[in-house]
Amino acid sequence: MTKIPHNNEAEVERRLIEVLGEGHNQWNYRPDLKSEEDLWKNLRQKITQNNLSEIGDHPISDKEFDTIKTEVLLKTQTPFDAARWLKGENGISRITIEREDVSLGSMSLVLYSNQDIGGGISTYEVVHQIAKQKANVDGRDRRFDVTLLINGLPIVQIELKQVSAKDGVFQAYNQIKKYAEEGMFRNNIFSTLQLFVISNEQTTRYFANAMPKDMHKKFVFSWRTTDNRKVENLYEFVKQVLNIPDAHRLIANYTIVSEDQDTKTLMVLHPYQIHAIEALFTSIMKHESGYVWHATGSGKTLTSFVSTKLLARKPGVDRTIMLIDRKDLDNQTTTEFTKFASEFNTGISSGNAKSNSLIVGTGSAKELSDNLLSDANSNTVIITTRQKLEAALRYAQRQEEQKGTQRFKKLLGQHIAFVVDECHRALSAEGMEEIKKFFPNSTWFGFTGTPIFDVNKKQAKGRLARTTRDQYGEVLHTYTIKNALDDGAVLGFQVEHEDTIEPTSLNNYIFAKLRQNEKYAHFSDDEINDIIDQMDGMEKEAYLEPSSFESDEHIQKVIHKIFRPDNAYTKFDFQNGRPQKSAILTTSSIDMAKRYYQAMKEMTKDPEWLTKEFAGHPIRTGRTIEDPDFPRIAITYSIQENEDNSKQIQDKMKDIIKDYNDYYHTAWSIEDIERYNGDINNRLARKKAEFKEFGKQIDLVIVVDRLLTGFDAPTIQTLFVDRNLSYANLIQAFSRTNRTYPGKTKGLIVTFRKPSIMEQNVKDATKLYSEAQEESNLVYPTYDESKKRFKKAHKALKTLVPNPTDINEHSPLETRIEFVKAFQELNNAYEALVTYDDYNDDMEKSTALQEQVNTLEAYIGVYNTVKGSLVDEGGQDGPVPDFSDIEFYGENAIKIYDIDSTYIDRLLGTYSANNQNIRDEIEKALQKMKKSEIVKDVYRAILNAIDTKEIDSEEDILVVKRHFFTESYNIAIREFANTWFVEENELHLSAIQYVIGTDPIPNIGGIINSKQFDKYKVVHPDAKPLKYGPEMKRQWRKTLDEVIVPLDNELR
Repeated sequence: MTKIPHNNEAEVERRLIEVLGEGHNQWNYRPDLKSEEDLWKNLRQKITQNNLSEIGDHPISDKEFDTIKTEVLLKTQTPFDAARWLKGENGISRITIEREDVSLGSMSLVLYSNQDIGGGISTYEVVHQIAKQKANVDGRDRRFDVTLLINGLPIVQIELKQVSAKDGVFQAYNQIKKYAEEGMFRNNIFSTLQLFVISNEQTTRYFANAMPKDMHKKFVFSWRTTDNRKVENLYEFVKQVLNIPDAHRLIANYTIVSEDQDTKTLMVLHPYQIHAIEALFTSIMKHESGYVWHATGSGKTLTSFVSTKLLARKPGVDRTIMLIDRKDLDNQTTTEFTKFASEFNTGISSGNAKSNSLIVGTGSAKELSDNLLSDANSNTVIITTRQKLEAALRYAQRQEEQKGTQRFKKLLGQHIAFVVDECHRALSAEGMEEIKKFFPNSTWFGFTGTPIFDVNKKQAKGRLARTTRDQYGEVLHTYTIKNALDDGAVLGFQVEHEDTIEPTSLNNYIFAKLRQNEKYAHFSDDEINDIIDQMDGMEKEAYLEPSSFESDEHIQKVIHKIFRPDNAYTKFDFQNGRPQKSAILTTSSIDMAKRYYQAMKEMTKDPEWLTKEFAGHPIRTGRTIEDPDFPRIAITYSIQENEDNSKQIQDKMKDIIKDYNDYYHTAWSIEDIERYNGDINNRLARKKAEFKEFGKQIDLVIVVDRLLTGFDAPTIQTLFVDRNLSYANLIQAFSRTNRTYPGKTKGLIVTFRKPSIMEQNVKDATKLYSEAQEESNLVYPTYDESKKRFKKAHKALKTLVPNPTDINEHSPLETRIEFVKAFQELNNAYEALVTYDDYNDDMEKSTALQEQVNTLEAYIGVYNTVKGSLVDEGGQDGPVPDFSDIEFYGENAIKIYDIDSTYIDRLLGTYSANNQNIRDEIEKALQKMKKSEIVKDVYRAILNAIDTKEIDSEEDILVVKRHFFTESYNIAIREFANTWFVEENELHLSAIQYVIGTDPIPNIGGIINSKQFDKYKVVHPDAKPLKYGPEMKRQWRKTLDEVIVPLDNELR
């Protein structure tokens, strides 16, 4: 077996401190600081050093320093509060206190400065193994690996693990999250922490500090160089990111505080965002324009915003203006920008700082005009649209001409940096030329996820720019969708190309076309058929007219494909009978959008529509669609998209809005269509708390072009495409589905027109926008390719372990490792397969596939046992087993799609006393879901209680179920407590935090501390104190895995 040599954590720590102090890194090692008390004393010295004139001849007294400590802790109660305070007023963080000697008045002390980066009053120190006392009675004393101090305040925490650590650096992540849950970073000097770095030497990641509930792995980033090379090695990371001044600059400029009605969070930018902003700095100094190509879904709007803010502070730049698309400003993006208002209004003011202003939109030309004509201010950021800017400039020109003042002329001569988000959608080449006439001294920066190149350039219009390079200049930084996929910042696409025209019908259609063509007048029927037979799919589809896809028959085929129960179950991600994800259907015209809306409304008006419409394709046994209001459908399009029929369009939209109002109890009208559209956006995005409640969301939105660019809704999983898309439009539309979200592994795309042409369009677009020489891996394998992978994985597992009984937790270590890897590969292959519609067809017909899928169900129990047994392996010194490629603590659980808990609940609800048929069905379902025997016993106890009339048949079966399972859960904990003589409440505290595979077991220290070994020894006279703890721990893990977790799962 392969063994991995590794440095222990102490050696990694020693080398890290050494590198931090090398050359230009400049961190001063302080081995004398070993406790929190030491850190407070060190901070006191820094405050004194930096405030000599303010303190004067009367040093800070102990009582005064206690007041300072209290003030610091009050201002750093959460990571958000700490970040806001550290950003300070004009970059200076202060504490103002009254002197103990009242005759001395007050003093305003500088604690931290973002103005002095790399010099001035700033000092940079590194400490390690700081002893940290437990934050509560249930916690433990801790030691932190390495901490970086700026001006004596802990700012960066580095947590280290060995190379061999299971799940790599994420074991360090889990440890930090546990510390956060224990309160280790709150109400003490560590509450100023802004950034965490986790590493096992070979893999390194960083993330912003957050409250425990807001810590998610999706916010853990790897570092990349400017050319997108990943930096994994710890020491290379330190040299590139944690050197001075870059570490301080990262905290000062590239951490962002975000605040809305639901959350207050601290964010840190990705490396590509930072590199792009730095590239803009270089370019602005040369007065050169350019563009940034960052993948759709990678946070361009935030990058644009931070760029605009920081460019305003650069010497030689008079002011910055951010231009965004008009629809964005009116809807989603306004809310996004106001989240960052804390960056501009800290709530701290001494009365003499320049006002911080975030000007979003502005309600009138006069208001924006007044802002433009006011004195330039590096703390002011204007965000507006081309239309509003042009109106304000015309207004300002008229007003100034009437007054005879020079302010407008002065404005036109300023060096203005324009930052344009979604730079082709927000501003045409023509619009840009118009603004340049006002500001000849301007510099322009465009941000786009889909640049326009020569291969897809715009149609010629005079001498106007036709590509992104023509309009903005050279590309300044690139981060393609392939890079984003590699980072896990976005998801890949699973694309299915459906056809509503049968091959024979298509051939007949082409035959008729050719027969009418004079060129083929003298050809025989056989000769024409031979020509058709030699055509490939794209050549055939080229003959099809748009009208070929506008029939009622086509519409019916599409909606039946979308809503066939097993298809809908996966595309809308039904769990326990309810849809968890949303979808968009994009059509070729407003007329088609309306026809789809009417057809869907007509089909679903009968409460039993799902059963009646799909009598020939009922949902697979074990799956449930229990939502009586599914699908909640909305339609949105621009009234201006078709001026010729605007009256008819508005009349129809009134009826649509009435439907919407009736269902959602809203009161929108055609006069406030934008608010109606905004409400759709909110219900589709489900970001605000009020729209997260089940029933408030939208399942499917029908659009033409709206929402296909710039709209961010992570819960959108599927895009249905009934139109032609190519290049930029294709990537933009597909990218509505690629945002990461819990339980979502890929964006699902289903096209319904010209499958061969669309398949080629997908290849061309993904190749172009991945900067790939060959076809990009952005698109998942086809169904046939995924099926081959699944069969291969199935064969490998069965070859290794022919039967579930052939392996257990006592099998040889190497066999267990290979088995866990093989099972995880089979499960991953299954996950790749199950979301295809063709899978549902195959499962109806293929006995072989059914048996292969059943293998997952047959092996899942022993898999969990064997994987759990690996957690405690390899803890000894020396070489350890190779656990690479095993996911120990992954957030995506093993899922068996064919049975869900709602199905069993439904069977329970139909059970009447001594009904053997239903009892048999329940037994089959429990067996299929591989329920543990203890869970089966509880269900049997429920059935027996119904049989003996202990339970009234009128009682709510779900209430009964919860009572039975809660009682069994509590009994299991009580029995363990009585067996091992430990406290029940400590076991409960452990159980509620436990997830299979978690290491260490939550609250294991609390359990061990509660033991009464003397009582245990009375029952077990031969018991040895040193063996008691490890054996009790093993048995508690086994009880958790085999009893507590299965019971708890039934209560969820």
